[in-house]
Amino acid sequence: MSFQIKPAVRIFQPVLIGMWGGSSSGKTYSALRLARGLVGPQGKIGVIDTENRRALFYAGKVGGQWDHIDFQPPFTPERYTEAFRAFERVGGYDCIIIDSASHVWEGEGGVLDQADSSNTTGLAKWAKPKMALKRMINTLLRSGCHVIFCLRAKMGVAQDGRGKDAKIYSSGLEPIMEKNLIFEMTVSLLFGPDHKPLFQAAGERYFVNPIIPAIKAPEEILRAIKPGEYVSEATGKAIADWLSGATRDALDEARRMAARGTDAFRAWWPSLSKEDKGLLNQHIQELQAIAAKADVDAQAMDQDSSGAIGEDGGESSADDGNDDALSGGFDSFEDDEESAQVSEPQPVVSPEPVQQAAPVQQTAPVHVPVRPTVTQPPQRVQQTQTPPVTQPPRRAAAPQPSPAPIDLSTDDNPF
Repeated sequence: MSFQIKPAVRIFQPVLIGMWGGSSSGKTYSALRLARGLVGPQGKIGVIDTENRRALFYAGKVGGQWDHIDFQPPFTPERYTEAFRAFERVGGYDCIIIDSASHVWEGEGGVLDQADSSNTTGLAKWAKPKMALKRMINTLLRSGCHVIFCLRAKMGVAQDGRGKDAKIYSSGLEPIMEKNLIFEMTVSLLFGPDHKPLFQAAGERYFVNPIIPAIKAPEEILRAIKPGEYVSEATGKAIADWLSGATRDALDEARRMAARGTDAFRAWWPSLSKEDKGLLNQHIQELQAIAAKADVDAQAMDQDSSGAIGEDGGESSADDGNDDALSGGFDSFEDDEESAQVSEPQPVVSPEPVQQAAPVQQTAPVHVPVRPTVTQPPQRVQQTQTPPVTQPPRRAAAPQPSPAPIDLSTDDNPF
């Protein structure tokens, strides 16, 4: 069989989601809400319920209309596959929730039960049940619909050393399932006792196995999964938008335009479609913060530029007030230069002979003292002491108040 090379084109790709946590941590309720947001108001949802019909507690209360399979033991991988294909045969299902998938691992008839009851010993006893589990997982991975796995959690144990020197220690909280399944998930969320995703690192209140991330999701989806908030239809909608590529493209462009300031964002906003505006509605606070920061930065740059012109070009109001004082000093300097040129050594001019009176009989000649013409040194104009030029204090840019969030699904001005 020859391989075909084609240009890469974005297509619909179903997502695998893992929701794990202790008993009564809100996995079923959260899965129904997330599934509804993921498939939309008209999408079909199916639930494989291994918890003795507990999912029916939420029928008519959350998730809209959805269909249900009561899955009783034995919980073998083959029966999980059969229940899943029952929905596929009917067709039209957009999302299937398996609640709980942990039973196929440690429930009655599950992988651990089969290995313990095997007639073989050692690693050989795991061969058959693990192969059946692998086939089941491959069936789910190749499905054309979204799959949500609800998984129980427990505190794992590990061994350090062998024989009598072996030490058993806790490896942290981990899902009850084959250890590699959680890494197949596009999105995985650990739920705490408050029914919310657990945003805590290993070593804090809840010790999570460091190999298994408590929260795993692409960056665009993580923005919709916030600490202290419940998983809801909005979370599922964010995942659907990411799968279609709409959120990634529209949000990236919106961030770029917001970074240019509020005016640029206002000019760009009318060009968006109604769908894009609806997608950006959940990011309104982030976009407003980006635009407000850009406005403050631009205002600060304008003030810096005006201050620089005043210092270098003499155009500031402070410099204008000192022009007259400075001009006098500059004129005196020019006079000094001209005087310095005149004060170069000049030949002494002899005075004109003085007319003497009629000769008088004198015993000795009388000499009249002649006062030579002496060039006086230039009189230096006393320079006026110029007061130091002080710049007026710059007023710090006042922080721009963030406008109240509004609904971006309309054509109203977003900011």
